[in-house]
Amino acid sequence: MTEKIRFDAIVVGAGLAGSAAAMVMARAGMNVALVERGKEPGGKNYFGGAIYTHAIEEVLPDYRDRRPPLERPVTEAGFWFLGKDGLTKMTVQGGPLNREPADAYTALRAHFDPWWAKQAQDVGAFLIPKTTVVDFIRAADGQVIGVVTDRPQGEIYAPVVIISEGVNNLLTQKLGLIDHDLEPAHVALAFKQVIALPMEEINNRFGLPDDGHGLAVSVLGDLSLGLPGMGFVYTNKKSLSVGMGVMLDVLAEYRLKPYELLQRYLQHPAIAPLVKDGQLLEYGAHLIPEGGYRDMPKLYTGGAMVVGDAAAMVNALHWEGTNMAIIAGKLAAETAIEAHNVGDFSERAMARYEEKLWDTFILQDLKQYRNFSRFLEKHPQFMDVYPNFVNDALGTFFTSYGKPKKELFRELKGALTSRRPLLKAVGDMISMARAVMGW
Repeated sequence: MTEKIRFDAIVVGAGLAGSAAAMVMARAGMNVALVERGKEPGGKNYFGGAIYTHAIEEVLPDYRDRRPPLERPVTEAGFWFLGKDGLTKMTVQGGPLNREPADAYTALRAHFDPWWAKQAQDVGAFLIPKTTVVDFIRAADGQVIGVVTDRPQGEIYAPVVIISEGVNNLLTQKLGLIDHDLEPAHVALAFKQVIALPMEEINNRFGLPDDGHGLAVSVLGDLSLGLPGMGFVYTNKKSLSVGMGVMLDVLAEYRLKPYELLQRYLQHPAIAPLVKDGQLLEYGAHLIPEGGYRDMPKLYTGGAMVVGDAAAMVNALHWEGTNMAIIAGKLAAETAIEAHNVGDFSERAMARYEEKLWDTFILQDLKQYRNFSRFLEKHPQFMDVYPNFVNDALGTFFTSYGKPKKELFRELKGALTSRRPLLKAVGDMISMARAVMGW
């Protein structure tokens, strides 16, 4: 008879949440299996965005001494509003963004994730790559006691399993924590190019003093054909991450091709000079669960917990997700450690994980913004009409020389009401306030 493979805990997925969980548990002396379906951690995590240092530090206080493969500190952040042929920038730089260490760094997950997983391995977590978890092993009472993988004789036993499977929530469904795939209207497809440019050229084009300064901006307006969508630009040390995100239902309904949308964006008169003569290094896409609080599954059951994208832990308004994943992984690990200390892995014991989440910004913020995704569904003008208006209005304001300013303000009013009746615009602002404040 083949001897059963046993661990104290199993983590499914070596992304940000999974490796954080494995690191915390292994450091506490637990025997942890970190199961990753990719060839190596980060191999399937296509991403170009920001990693937040407050979350890294909670799990790895001495991370700076370990030389993490981060790109640039974010010292300028905000929004760009694209018109048909112009650009208005609303960004902040300096002040709090000049902290040392910075609150956020741009990163490439193909570099960061292997390093992050290695920190877990260095304290004892056992990485099992190229392995897919396909089901769970349950006791007679339904308690999760292990996983089934796609390897021959691939059953692995442990009294607690942490699921960090990403947006494709098949395992979460198998546990009965959610009974459906995420709705296309609540899932964005983010697609981007990584474009190589010399470091000095990036600094010159974006007005950055050196590679110790970086830019992270969201781009709204004339980039998605008047449909709900948002772009982004991140500066890395020797490359740019430039892309956009559009909801799956919009892509399907209008039969839009992501690559064509992205090319149109890159050819915009305000964007094209920034990427001119750059070398395309990568093109790829990634699904993001933007439904937030209303799309969250139940977060635990007997012997198992769900973290990160699998639990829809994304704050679309603030572009937060990486920090939520890391901290959720840490809290799930702490719950598992407590369960081991008392020998109780029941659903009641796993419920401590959700209690811990409520004590952080994660569930508090997600609940506050629970209506924001639906607000954007019903008010696509915030992705198109208003950004274009801002760009045109400011252009008019700063070219109004030699004319009565009463005429200027009539023009500004007309520029808005020609796009959106005044009463509807007022209603839009009230609706946005309600969505943001959680009323």
